Amino acid sequence: MVAAIGPQSSGIAHVISHVVNELHVPLLSFGATDPSLAALQYPYFVRTTQSDLFQMHAVADLVEYFGWREVIAIFVDDDYGRNGISILGDALATKRSKISYKAAFSPGAPKSDINELLVGVNLMESRVYIVHVNPDSGLTIFSIAKALGMMTSGYVWI
Repeated sequence: MVAAIGPQSSGIAHVISHVVNELHVPLLSFGATDPSLAALQYPYFVRTTQSDLFQMHAVADLVEYFGWREVIAIFVDDDYGRNGISILGDALATKRSKISYKAAFSPGAPKSDINELLVGVNLMESRVYIVHVNPDSGLTIFSIAKALGMMTSGYVWI
């Protein structure tokens, strides 16, 4: 084997990275953005996309530009989600902003759980939501948010 190509998700990239490190085979990933997939720990992991580190600093810049001081983070409760939100918290702190609430849901959560989560965050003061999930969960979140009337004026979704 010369190299392995894939995976599209950070969670699977963590698992495969352990194997390719033992085999001394490069792993090219087009979709794994988790910043904890670092070169020191995974020397054979080659990321072909930007790390969440860069993405979260860009989000923090946007939050600073609009003068928001508190945001609510909505994310999948797995390594990918937790690591991305951790980086976001650090990036926001450098801009004198913060995550006022971390709204996590389990991978593969049913729509009823996501609905309950969104109803809860809708009762909070901040209306700036930063969503860090995979595309399938994102579509579910936004369709439920629309049904709950959370896609109107006064709400911010990033």
